Amino acid sequence: MLDPALTRRVTGWAAAGSVLLLAACTPTPPPTPDATTLASQDLPDFGHVHDVQVVRDDHSLLIATHTGVWTLGDPFQDDPGPVERVGTGRQDTMGMTLAVDGTVYASGHPAPGEQPELEKPNLGLIRSTDGAATWDPVSLTGEVDFHALSTASTGDGTVRVVGLDSGTSTVLVSDDSGETWSRGATVEARDLHLLDADPDTVVATTPTGLQLSRDAGRSFAPDRAAPALVLVDDERGGALIGIDARGVVWTGTPGTESWDSHGTAPEGVQAMTYVPDDSPGNQPWILVATETGLFTSRDLGASWDAALGADRG
Repeated sequence: MLDPALTRRVTGWAAAGSVLLLAACTPTPPPTPDATTLASQDLPDFGHVHDVQVVRDDHSLLIATHTGVWTLGDPFQDDPGPVERVGTGRQDTMGMTLAVDGTVYASGHPAPGEQPELEKPNLGLIRSTDGAATWDPVSLTGEVDFHALSTASTGDGTVRVVGLDSGTSTVLVSDDSGETWSRGATVEARDLHLLDADPDTVVATTPTGLQLSRDAGRSFAPDRAAPALVLVDDERGGALIGIDARGVVWTGTPGTESWDSHGTAPEGVQAMTYVPDDSPGNQPWILVATETGLFTSRDLGASWDAALGADRG
């Protein structure tokens, strides 16, 4: 099952999320991979993992946590190297997304004692062009804390950014890389995702099921045929991959009845991302972060390997 801490992200999600978890459980839940043997002392002081992203060029990982952004080398290498904090930033990185050009966008709260001049302890949108080593403020500083962020390139080559304002549960939309914003719909979402194949389509995971927007987040409607996903990412060609409250991995196309269930994620999933790797000798894979480590799967959750923890290798 997913980590109960996920429910703290959005006001009102905690109570509704509990209903979702109970409704999703069955008397004989599917088996889950055993993550209990991972040594917690091998994990840095993440506090909590809010997001994970994979740098497509070298498959290194960016891990957004309570204590800044951390990195780990390609988890499929024999020796990916140590997990290290990127730069000196210790901000509580609540939302993070990686644009196709390698720019990292994030949000959250300053580290304790930093930026006391802010009216609210919210970072707004910040941006990094050096792999999260340094950050520049972009907009909404001291105003907004985005708990979910997603980017996609529009037809004219600009970067669209959508973010969930945690204070109001409002979707904000920018068509100029986060410089200016327009107000979208209010939706009690846990996760937001812009489709790469159609940047006008936004998917939101909510306590009552998947919600779908075809107008870049300005309005949403229930996607009643879809499973009740909690975490979601692009698969390819307009399809989605996601994990439901029981940890079951699903693939399908939003707005259709074409959905398939697959394997089951490790216990306590906090974040996930999908890498559609078609390079020679490789295949697509899922990365999940749990309260005990990082895990990868190349068979849609049928089996998992530890990427960070004592059982790696």
